[in-house]
Amino acid sequence: MEQLYHDAIKKIVQFAKQNREFDKELREALGVESTSSEMVDSSNVQRIEKYLGLDYYIDDQPSLIDFSFIEEKGIRNQLISDNREMMRYRYGTRFHAINFGEYCRYAHLQIEMLLNYFYKKTNNGDLTKIKEHIKKHNTLAKLDNAKSIVAINYSVKLWAFCEEFQLKKIILENICKVRNEISHRSPQEDENKMIEYRKQLINMNLPLNNKGYVNTSLLKEESQEYKNKVKGKDWYKDYCFILWLKLEPYDEVKDAIDEVCSIIKDHFKKM
Repeated sequence: MEQLYHDAIKKIVQFAKQNREFDKELREALGVESTSSEMVDSSNVQRIEKYLGLDYYIDDQPSLIDFSFIEEKGIRNQLISDNREMMRYRYGTRFHAINFGEYCRYAHLQIEMLLNYFYKKTNNGDLTKIKEHIKKHNTLAKLDNAKSIVAINYSVKLWAFCEEFQLKKIILENICKVRNEISHRSPQEDENKMIEYRKQLINMNLPLNNKGYVNTSLLKEESQEYKNKVKGKDWYKDYCFILWLKLEPYDEVKDAIDEVCSIIKDHFKKM
């Protein structure tokens, strides 16, 4: 890996020697006063790596998720590519700032592709059979106008998949929600809403755990106030989502993809 870095930097320095304008701009960006021929010492190598984002680590690592069971090379490679892009947003490499929202966006792309692949593969690409399969586990699905698997609403497919395999969908729904609201949510607005929602819960004398959720295990019997004013209500769902978003649970998102992937892999083994 070090050799890869040095080879890349050597090429950059060589180009700097041949191009005065590039040499000038690079040294200004790095705060290097010396000539380009003196740039490659250990400290300046690190600065050049940081400035140019010469991080090849992720490219050489296996995908966090095992997609090897997917036979179609194009789909498998796209999943691996999205998985690596997701990793870059977690670790802040290759010009990527650490960003949980973008991390979730690429996670969502993988989950959606996996679901589409699952339904197509299971039903031999027959759209009629795919619709029947989905409606069997999501009886409220409206699929008559869908002309392709891609045209079927993601939430409809997710609901059916989770029902079929008894999979908790809250994390998967949160990932999708982050992806849908990535450019619309205001951190300060979320913070204000969270404080207001917490006050409501405290005023109801409901016990909260250390993360801020209602600690239902401490309710000897499900209180009527919790049942009537909190459980399943949109405001409490939003409060729980804000708490989850604030935690930025990177591993939880990765594990959710892994779980969907494992279910599909096991299902195919039984076919």
